[in-house]
Amino acid sequence: MTSRLITILLASIVLGATGQLMLRYAARLLGAPSQLGIWRWVVTVFSTPWILGAFALFAISALGWIVALREVPLTVAYPVGALAYIIIFTGSYFLFAEPITWTKIIGAALIVTGIIIIHLGR
Repeated sequence: MTSRLITILLASIVLGATGQLMLRYAARLLGAPSQLGIWRWVVTVFSTPWILGAFALFAISALGWIVALREVPLTVAYPVGALAYIIIFTGSYFLFAEPITWTKIIGAALIVTGIIIIHLGR
C-alpha cells in the first residue's frame, strides 16, 4: 500500500469515528421520541447541527472508503477499519467520561494486535 492510500484509509476511519462521537454528543442533547412525539423528534434530529455534521463526515468518510477499496483488499481494509473502535473507545473516555476498564483495554489491545498480525501476513 502506498502512503497516499494509507492516508486515505486512515482519514476515512477517523472521519467515521468522529461522526459516531458527534452522534453520541447530539443524542445526549435530544429529548426522547416519547417526550417530543415521533414527528417532532425526527424534525429535531434532522435539524440538529451536530447530527448534520456527523452525516457530512460519514459522507466524506464513505467517499474515502470507496477510493481506498479500489486497491486495498477487503481482508486488509476491514480489520484496519476496526481502529474506529479504538478511536471511539478513547474519545468516549475523554469526551463523555465513560469508564475504561481492564476488559476494555484488553479488547482494544487485541484489536490492535489483530490488525498487526493481519498486516504482517499480507
